[in-house]
Amino acid sequence: MEEFGRLFSEFRSSATRIETLDVYSVPEERDNLDLYRSGAPLPPDRNEEWARSIRECVAAGKYMGRVHIIDHVLTPYLQFEIDWYYAVNGAAGEDIRFIFRDDVPDIPYTDTWLFDDEIVVDLSYDRSGELLYINRNDDPERREQARTAWREFYVRSFPLADLLAKVRGAELEVPRSPLGLRPAWAKEHACASKAGRT
Repeated sequence: MEEFGRLFSEFRSSATRIETLDVYSVPEERDNLDLYRSGAPLPPDRNEEWARSIRECVAAGKYMGRVHIIDHVLTPYLQFEIDWYYAVNGAAGEDIRFIFRDDVPDIPYTDTWLFDDEIVVDLSYDRSGELLYINRNDDPERREQARTAWREFYVRSFPLADLLAKVRGAELEVPRSPLGLRPAWAKEHACASKAGRT
């Protein structure tokens, strides 16, 4: 974990991520997720430390980006992730993108961080989204697989702004939480639908 953490401060040009799951079970997120599900106002300083790191990287001319596989119905966890993290990270300069599961290319891929198009770090999760292990893989064949996966995922993906537009245009369904809550970015969609706008 310590070596993995250093990669985020030591990479020279790019850090890219493919995310494959609808839900990630991260112990450090549980309090934030509970707060989000309660409908409490979002803390304006949420994820600020990571956002500061993104701003510093972008200011230094580095690229940070990710592509997250999604279905046409967004899970409550993805709603949380968009509101709590992606909105903040995107504003800081990270290129947040999405790909529909039926557009995923038929090539080898997994949850991966790729640093400088050279260093491959694969992440393995169980079915509940809990991290099992992190593996740096220096095999040249795996490196080429990871490079190809990133390129192919990227060209088929679309940015966060387009995802929000799809929600507001009713192309994507955002179910209400058990408390009847909708994420802030989906409320405009609800109003637009009532007004007959698409």
